[in-house]
Amino acid sequence: MSNLGWDEKADVVVVGCGGAGLRAGLAAATAGAKTMVLEKTFEPGGKTAMSIGIMTASGTSVQRAAGVKDSHARHLADVQLMAREAGAKIDVASTKFMMRVCSAELENLIALGVEFSGPHPEGPHGIPRMHVIQPDCRHLVKVLEDACIKKRVRIQCNAPGAELILDHRGRIAGVRADTDSGAHFIEAGAVVLAAGDYSANTDMVKRLAPKLKLAQPLRDYATGDGHRMAMRIGARVQNMARVNLPQLRFVDFPFVEPSPGLIKAGARLVTGKGERIKTKLGESILMPGFEDRWEEIFIVIDAATAAKLATAGDDVGPGRDGWARTGKPFIGTATGVGYAYLDDCRAWDWHFEAKTIAAAARHIGARPASLAQALANNAKGPLHVLGPARRVITNSGGGVATNQKTNVIAEDGGIIKGLFGAGVNARLISFMGGHGYALAWAMASGRIAGGNAARHAKARARKHG
Repeated sequence: MSNLGWDEKADVVVVGCGGAGLRAGLAAATAGAKTMVLEKTFEPGGKTAMSIGIMTASGTSVQRAAGVKDSHARHLADVQLMAREAGAKIDVASTKFMMRVCSAELENLIALGVEFSGPHPEGPHGIPRMHVIQPDCRHLVKVLEDACIKKRVRIQCNAPGAELILDHRGRIAGVRADTDSGAHFIEAGAVVLAAGDYSANTDMVKRLAPKLKLAQPLRDYATGDGHRMAMRIGARVQNMARVNLPQLRFVDFPFVEPSPGLIKAGARLVTGKGERIKTKLGESILMPGFEDRWEEIFIVIDAATAAKLATAGDDVGPGRDGWARTGKPFIGTATGVGYAYLDDCRAWDWHFEAKTIAAAARHIGARPASLAQALANNAKGPLHVLGPARRVITNSGGGVATNQKTNVIAEDGGIIKGLFGAGVNARLISFMGGHGYALAWAMASGRIAGGNAARHAKARARKHG
């Protein structure tokens, strides 16, 4: 590479500018490194800007302020119970490590200016541990981006990382980015991969999970760039055949997954033509016979069903706990509130209130007679129409293997010097149970990776003058 020449130089280059990439960039710059973050799309944020925006953590200041007594030991006991019930195995040491660093990272984010509500309850946990970013997930992206700018991190959008460049000793020397003007080579003392998952890489998903019914990805840019770049230079990957089952998600912000409890309470799923969709309920809403259809889906809630749903009046606190206390259904887990109630939906574009079946049919573009038949002709207004929604693949479970320092591990078991991973590109454990761990690990691993990358780059610079 040195014979060709580099286009520019940085101490640390981060590939991917979602939450993990922003956190890595900030940590690297805070440690004194000249830092550059590459982003393949036109703006920072990635899936963090589309997330529920929750972090599950124990022994936090938010819990203590709310009078909730918790500890990592009690948290571990809950996770071990969930693992046994799921027939999963956990690495206790790695699980303890993740609990410790994620709880510490929540406090770091609070110090940066991120606010959390809660703690909120969650079914698998015996103690409220769900911390919800305020006012929503996008605020986390803004706080991190603003902090990066203050630290003079250079964020380069429309510049996807394409290839890792090695020196003659097999160590990381830099990155090739593909820009509008062509290939751009950046020399780096260390690189952090934070490029997200491969749920939008249809070829990869077909190869790794051939039995999975395909669906649209939540975002079409999640093509596994970090996985591909790492594997090309001999990195170890794990759990790559684990691709999340398609979920029903609303297609506009916030991208809520409707709760199966809605269907149990009497809500109906219909197509854009007003035809009823048969469902099978589990942890998610399943639609047997509908897996190969990618069309828009709507949920219709009539007045009788709405009366069965949890409301803010059911909450006692400190978090949103009415649904857990009463057993009443909620709409779905959602950014800003943790658990969305029907009144929350009124502020979102995918909620429409209709006085009659005919008005609801006009909204979704269906014939009134078809919708009336789908609703069994006995739906009383007002009718709440939620949608459109689609079946989407939200995440892929596989990742680049790393150690606790987020060094990327090679296929031979050694580390690839100068290469670090964050978020999905830092696979450490395979089971935790419940919501809120992906974002917590994205933040914690980003901080660890960025800091260690900066220290590696500095040590390398000192060694080579």
